[in-house]
Amino acid sequence: MASSSGQASARLSSSSSHRLPTVSASQALLNLKASGSSAISTGSKQLDLLLCSNGIQNRSVTSGEGLRRGQITEVHGSPGTGKTTLGMQTSVSALYGGDRVVWVDAGTQLAGPRLNELLTSFKPSNGKQISSSAPVTPRDDDIRSRFHHYIAPTLAHLLAMCTAPMFLPAGTALLVVDSVSTLFDNAYPRNTDDRSNGNRNNDGKWAASRRFSVMNDLMSKLSKLAALNNIAVLVTCQTATRMRAGLGAVLLPALSGTEWDNGISTRLVLFRDWPPPAHKDMSDADRQLLGKVRYAGAIKVNGVTLADIGTVGNVVPFTIQAHGLADFDIPSSSQTVQYHTSPVRPPKRTYAEIADSDGEEDEYGWGNGDEDEVLAAEGLVDDALAIDLTATEAGP
Repeated sequence: MASSSGQASARLSSSSSHRLPTVSASQALLNLKASGSSAISTGSKQLDLLLCSNGIQNRSVTSGEGLRRGQITEVHGSPGTGKTTLGMQTSVSALYGGDRVVWVDAGTQLAGPRLNELLTSFKPSNGKQISSSAPVTPRDDDIRSRFHHYIAPTLAHLLAMCTAPMFLPAGTALLVVDSVSTLFDNAYPRNTDDRSNGNRNNDGKWAASRRFSVMNDLMSKLSKLAALNNIAVLVTCQTATRMRAGLGAVLLPALSGTEWDNGISTRLVLFRDWPPPAHKDMSDADRQLLGKVRYAGAIKVNGVTLADIGTVGNVVPFTIQAHGLADFDIPSSSQTVQYHTSPVRPPKRTYAEIADSDGEEDEYGWGNGDEDEVLAAEGLVDDALAIDLTATEAGP
């Protein structure tokens, strides 16, 4: 009995050893400031300000600018809009900051010569030299050694990577999963014949439900990696054409669902549009770049939804050059990007037009006509009876 009571008291005395240590709010604030910037630059000054100001443009930001750590950012768009270039530019910014980057190819393999070009011609978006724990040079091999490249040929490989304990090396600041929607399309292809006929067999229903289950599982794993390792997760995906009432065909992210959308903190859409009209004060070089302008729309920033999915939200113009992303200034009169809104639907039933009450008296003759004429017109007076009465009155 004594030994059992001693063991019980020992367990009670050491019950607080497994608890997390208590940290005051002031100490947590000091630790946050000592850890430095918690954001990674995308290479575009305007886009960095937009991401760190909750989508409000022309607002001064004192904290870090760019992709925030501990969050998941999704970038979707049509082919050729610059999704992979945005990921590589963000990776180069993290490498020059002295951090490690993990890149996972889910679709097309990463272009090594293009990455080397960005490394050798890197220019900070703020125009200042990036400070890091160990100063580096553009041609130093240490930069390339901190870039870890993986290939995920199937969706199962990607899920296994996210659960591996040694997947992220120490000092990792950014995880990029390029074209993650390709893995889902290959694993669970959509059967257009079943949709057109309106009949879906049991296999099709199982694949659709399984697709969402695996999508939610992947989002849960990525969220844990971002939160536990304090890294920024950037995923790129393609777009899908879907029909919406009143809008026709619209481009939406290829991956979409309740759990997936809730796990994403920032959502960007990249697209191209007709070039705006040239301004009279533009230089010849800027006039040539008008046809190459791309746009980044902020749909959701830091958990705050700014626009509906299928629209563009707040738009930032940029161009892709040899050194990466470059800001492009467009006059304010040409910055609005037009998109089709939902037209006003006509009512199902047409209402009969009713004449105004002001004109009823003149229209029907109540003001100018005689009562007898009106009654006769309505058939309420017999003309023959009226003649007989007149004749009777004229008698003896």
